[in-house]
Amino acid sequence: MKKTNILGKLFGNSTATCTDASSTNEKSTTIKKKARIHNLIIVDESGSMSHLKEETISGINETINTIREAQKSFESTQLHMLTLVTFDTRVNDENVRTVIDNKPISKVKDFEKYNPSGCTPLYDAMGQSLTALHNRIKDDKDATAVVTILTDGMENSSTEWRADALQRLIEKLKEEGWTFAYMGSAHNVKEVSDLLSIDNVVEFKHDERGVKSLWKRQKASQQSYYRFMNDMYSNSESMTDEDALEMKRNYAKRFYGHRVTPHMINEMEENEIFVFGSNANGWHDGGAAAQAMKRFGAIRGQGEGLQGHSYAIPTMEGLSAMSEAVERFTEFAAQHPQLRFLVTRIGCGIAGYQVGDVAPLFRDCIELENVALPADFWHELGLTMYY
Repeated sequence: MKKTNILGKLFGNSTATCTDASSTNEKSTTIKKKARIHNLIIVDESGSMSHLKEETISGINETINTIREAQKSFESTQLHMLTLVTFDTRVNDENVRTVIDNKPISKVKDFEKYNPSGCTPLYDAMGQSLTALHNRIKDDKDATAVVTILTDGMENSSTEWRADALQRLIEKLKEEGWTFAYMGSAHNVKEVSDLLSIDNVVEFKHDERGVKSLWKRQKASQQSYYRFMNDMYSNSESMTDEDALEMKRNYAKRFYGHRVTPHMINEMEENEIFVFGSNANGWHDGGAAAQAMKRFGAIRGQGEGLQGHSYAIPTMEGLSAMSEAVERFTEFAAQHPQLRFLVTRIGCGIAGYQVGDVAPLFRDCIELENVALPADFWHELGLTMYY
């Protein structure tokens, strides 16, 4: 097929960083070590989460299922454990509750019990659960942790932990290769995450759309991280403990990959693809299409698909036709994870559509770590990314 030939010319025999099941099985006889990945999810159960109850339960279970899938796919290189902690203030109960306590993911059932009420002892929940997990795994060089914090409000009721002490703990754990992701809403999200020294931050709109997009975004990052760990441990025989630790530290800083398309794109990396709005006849005469012709190898007369270092999506034939073209693009991007696609504000120029018309068409791209979208598209989908 033409697209495959173009890919071959551009990138030779490049392959995705993901190791498929067959190659994993072939290597299983030589791998001596496994990564013991401790997934820690800390979930706000305060009263302000009440109207997002069902979406939060669904998102947590989607995350649990993502971990299950990783355990099956990377059985020879990974062992997954899960700890789930919820927090609020309530009468006759602990403010911080360990719902799932360091269980092998194969023994974890779906999450059901979630009844938001009370205030937000965020610091106590983080400090207690991080300390407990660290005490459990600190002497295991092949153990690491992926910590996810979900909260829709600022700290207001902790009694044991303060921000400065929590920051010092997080800094120490980051040095040990731990990964932290802060998912926040309805408060000064970036200010709090900076205060706690957390690098990976997503802010979500405090509504159904925002929460659904949030968990899709989290899924993409988790899957990418588990593939990274699989690749690393597939080569563990030639890797020192110090090398492994440094690789974990470096990846932990970019758990949320940079997925906002730059406003101006004049140069790209070899594996990057400029995604622009076109027309069915491939007349690339204006806007981003002209730039694609001039700089990134777009071919006059080709109205859709990969061409050089660009990918055309027709936008002038109606919203329904554009939606179908976006579906084809999404499928293509999913099939080529070694490429990084920079989606421009397609359809919002000469085609005359608004961001609110176009951005929802890219909803399925939220789960693709190799697709970047414009900042206003992300905003329309309910998310704000910070880098």
